[in-house]
Amino acid sequence: EALGETSGVHGAAEDRKEKVPSPHLSQMVVLTNSGTLYGLAQRVVATESLVFLAEQFESLQFHLDTMMPAAKKPFLQQFYSQTVSTASELRKPIYWIVAAKAIDYEQMLLLMAGVKWDIREIMSQHNVYVDVLLKEFEQFNKRLEDVSRHVRIPLPVSNVLWEHCIRLANRTLVEGYANVKKCSNEGRALMQLDFQQFLMKLEKLTDLRPIPDKEFVETYIKAYYLTENDMEQFIKNHREYSMKQLANLVNVCLGSHINKKARQKLLAAIDDIDRPKR
Repeated sequence: EALGETSGVHGAAEDRKEKVPSPHLSQMVVLTNSGTLYGLAQRVVATESLVFLAEQFESLQFHLDTMMPAAKKPFLQQFYSQTVSTASELRKPIYWIVAAKAIDYEQMLLLMAGVKWDIREIMSQHNVYVDVLLKEFEQFNKRLEDVSRHVRIPLPVSNVLWEHCIRLANRTLVEGYANVKKCSNEGRALMQLDFQQFLMKLEKLTDLRPIPDKEFVETYIKAYYLTENDMEQFIKNHREYSMKQLANLVNVCLGSHINKKARQKLLAAIDDIDRPKR
């Protein structure tokens, strides 16, 4: 304020007193490059620095608690419960975007749409979309190794990335199977063959165990063999599947085995489950 009397200078002085400057992303940080896994190195430095800082606060908690006046202790407890304890949880949303872009899930859906599932003989060879998906995971693994040469990727970060990618892939598989318009018993057996091939090769790429959402896919494929009564119970017990995915089981899987009235009853049961969400 001593620098001048004008409002402009006075305003500049006030600006310098702001508590926390507005955040901005450095122009050197590129979050759109697939080769660097969408700025993974920078994401790791930022996130793991915050996690490290939270760990230091954890180790200081007893010391800070003994020094804090009794009237201020509730604020300290709130800081630990609402801020410090949640630092590691930031990993999932921050690294999720990397996993969502690292694998071309849309390409997999398109390839699955071109597969003929109403076959009449048991196949011994899996479909091409499985190989394409595995190549995507191999490329992801290589890029992860490239980034780790510049910035060490801690095991918890690697696990979160692999978990996200595998979950998204498995959920895309179920969505692809739910898009099928015609399917035979042999076609459903081919789905099982495809998924087993995917799991076998995937387990060689990652140490993550168990494979996330493995049961999510297997349960959906096996639901093809359910009877009408079993399907009604399945619909009630498996809320993890979307309305569309459940409806596909009824229309495609049971469609040729049950009459129109029974099918409408099962579709109504699906609609009843979905109604509270609206």
